[in-house]
Amino acid sequence: MKPDDLSLVRSLPMFRKLADGQLSALAACGSLQRYPRSTLLFNEGEQADFLMVLLEGAVELFARDQDEKEAVVDILFPVDSFILAAALTGAPYLMSARTLMPSRIFLLETGAFRRAVAADPDLSIPVMEELAQHFRRLVRQIKDLKLRTGAQRLGCYVLSLAGETDEAILPFDKRTFASRLGMTAENLSRAFATLRDHGLSVEGSRMVIRDRVRLTAFSRPAALIDQADKPLSII
Repeated sequence: MKPDDLSLVRSLPMFRKLADGQLSALAACGSLQRYPRSTLLFNEGEQADFLMVLLEGAVELFARDQDEKEAVVDILFPVDSFILAAALTGAPYLMSARTLMPSRIFLLETGAFRRAVAADPDLSIPVMEELAQHFRRLVRQIKDLKLRTGAQRLGCYVLSLAGETDEAILPFDKRTFASRLGMTAENLSRAFATLRDHGLSVEGSRMVIRDRVRLTAFSRPAALIDQADKPLSII
């Protein structure tokens, strides 16, 4: 693995405490792969053979019901790991994964990863912290789905995407975007129509905040849902 790629892997909090030699030895148990857009990485129910680390691109985690209807559970951007719990325990994947754009992913063999976690507190403690981070991210998503209307979820997502600016670009196709927010494409269109009366306009894939005060008052962003945790620490 090239030094720049190894530096990206190290940027994950769970690998930051490892010495250079330790990280290099662990990286030697894996491989760096490139995948085109829409590549299915694994299916739910399969055994976890690798811990995956997204270095470039984007990945959607999704699930299907018995009628093959899909729902997006999460969307990942670099640098992030997935699916840590399955890789750590050997349990089957609870979700499927697919690239949303051309992606580079580091695949770390789960047996080597579990042995390293069991043997080295410089890795095991950060892995526990990473698991806690993932858990809290999912809890925030559940709160978002349970406590808000579709239009409020959309408004908060747009505010988050825009940050300090007054516009944001729709990051995915509308089907994926709607599913990530727990809506159908039709409900997403209705939510956009609702937000027109609360300070948001849409021009193709460009979303423009015309009145931030009104959009914020309607959407009601909350720190315990919308703000990501800083890196967590056990000790």
